[in-house]
Amino acid sequence: MNLKIKERMLIAALRDSNVYKVQLSYSGEGDDGCIDDIEALDFNDKPIDSEQIRKSINQLDEYFYTLLNEMIEYDWINNSGGSGTAIFHLTDLKLEIDHYQNFQENFQYEKLTSGSPVVTL
Repeated sequence: MNLKIKERMLIAALRDSNVYKVQLSYSGEGDDGCIDDIEALDFNDKPIDSEQIRKSINQLDEYFYTLLNEMIEYDWINNSGGSGTAIFHLTDLKLEIDHYQNFQENFQYEKLTSGSPVVTL
């Protein structure tokens, strides 16, 4: 996915604020999916927060959502959906995804019970 100039500038601003990774928690089902939580991480994977970091991340929300839609190999939004976490590395723009897909299985069957059949006259 190609980055627009605005996205490149926001990512550069995050890097200048010592943010090395952005962790995204997401979930979806039915016909709806969303990013539930976004957390900025420093070089040691410790959360890092400031008003400027939150502002930059909020402006990247649509980019991250589109990125998840393009990179997750399963339909995490529709039907039973899915959830997981993704880590976006700001240094090399790599995305690591730890995804859980929800499946719904329905079973219908008939079984004969033990014993003699009931005969009615």
